[in-house]
Amino acid sequence: MLSAWLPDHAQSQQTEQRLQQQKAQTQQAREELRARIEQLQKGLEEKGAQQTRASDQLKRVEQAISDVMRRLKGLEAQSHEVQASLVQLNQQIEQQQAKLQKDREILAEQLRAQYQSGLSPWSALLAGQDPQAIGRELGYLSFVAQARAQTIERLRLGVTELSALKANQIDQKNRLTLQTAEIKAEQSRLAEQRQQRTELLARLQRAIAAERAQQEELAANERELSELIVALNREIERFRANEREVRGNEQAVLSQLPQGKGLKPGIAMPVQGPFLARYGSNRPDGGDWRGVLISAPEGTPVRAVAAGTVVYATWLRGFGNLIIVDHGDDFLTIYGNNQSLLKEVGEQVGAGDLIANAGNTGGQLDSALYFEIRYQGVPLDPQLYFKR
Repeated sequence: MLSAWLPDHAQSQQTEQRLQQQKAQTQQAREELRARIEQLQKGLEEKGAQQTRASDQLKRVEQAISDVMRRLKGLEAQSHEVQASLVQLNQQIEQQQAKLQKDREILAEQLRAQYQSGLSPWSALLAGQDPQAIGRELGYLSFVAQARAQTIERLRLGVTELSALKANQIDQKNRLTLQTAEIKAEQSRLAEQRQQRTELLARLQRAIAAERAQQEELAANERELSELIVALNREIERFRANEREVRGNEQAVLSQLPQGKGLKPGIAMPVQGPFLARYGSNRPDGGDWRGVLISAPEGTPVRAVAAGTVVYATWLRGFGNLIIVDHGDDFLTIYGNNQSLLKEVGEQVGAGDLIANAGNTGGQLDSALYFEIRYQGVPLDPQLYFKR
């Protein structure tokens, strides 16, 4: 039962390889995380620069909008002034139109009165009246003509002034309309730019926040992986320390094992394969296994583990085709459940010689080799003798 607490060397190697593989995988994952974190950091720096540029652009746009708004305010003030001026112009136009209407009426009245009186320079001269009367009529006609000429001149000047006032009115309206349209178009364009810059800043801020959160998560994962690597290193060191201790105990145990000139620890297994049953474990039909059951396909060569003499080679109930080799110094090895026996009683065999083929005789369900080591008739654990 000594092998119950002595680990299988191959299994120990597999355990250490598994721990080393886990450590390597963890280190690789940590390096990948670090590379990802560095990549995210570069991305954050680039987005930070983009955010700064977008902020500067937004600043310039908003300053330009402020200037445009100030100009709009100025135009609004000018608009009020123009509107007031237009009101005055309209009043002047109305007054001028009233004056023109009045002068037209005066001129019409003058013409009507002269027509009704039938008075004219020619009629006064041809009437043959008193020269003084003729002089008075001609003087009156001269006065009337002068008054009429003044009225006509006022009408002409009034029409000219009225046209100038209306032209000025139209010019101011057009100029104000054009300036207002230009400023509003610029205001609309700048407002659109500000909207675009604001949306860009919002997207950058969201992206930066998301990448920072991802970076923090990756950093936390990297710390966990680092802690895991430290734990694996401790586990590997602890496992190696335990293995060294066990190997020391194993050597102490092995040094106490019975051994003879023909058979001693370090022998090769008679067949290679996994163990279906180990020494000291419970048998399905009751009792304990006194040897080991090694899985092997039918026909697998079975080889002697050490030099000796065949002392038994025939079928035995429960063991099927059985061969026993005597190695001297009270050591025997037993090979059971063979498909066929290739040596006979009395034949000498050397270590590694082919002595049988594995099978499932003797009621064994699976093809396997049953192997025992006996010293002075007492079964020993074969695994303690197998080469490690």
